[in-house]
Amino acid sequence: MERVDVTGEVCPRPALIVRERLSELDRSDELLVRGDYPPAESNLRRTCRKHGYEVEDRPVPDGDGGFELLIRPPADSSPSGDGDD
Repeated sequence: MERVDVTGEVCPRPALIVRERLSELDRSDELLVRGDYPPAESNLRRTCRKHGYEVEDRPVPDGDGGFELLIRPPADSSPSGDGDD
């Protein structure tokens, strides 16, 4: 499982960082994203689902008010997308 921490980053940086990491994932891999900016969480969730990624909430270990999302690439297509963004 790959991990990326976007704590302290504000939009649009978290989406750009996560998008780059997702493009590097193997189809069978997962990306755990940790952050603390609520608008970034909703943006990441919406964007990932729009492009077919599964998004799962994960409990935040230290309860610091941040978020963790486990993102899985689409099973039926390349995780790097088709360039339609």
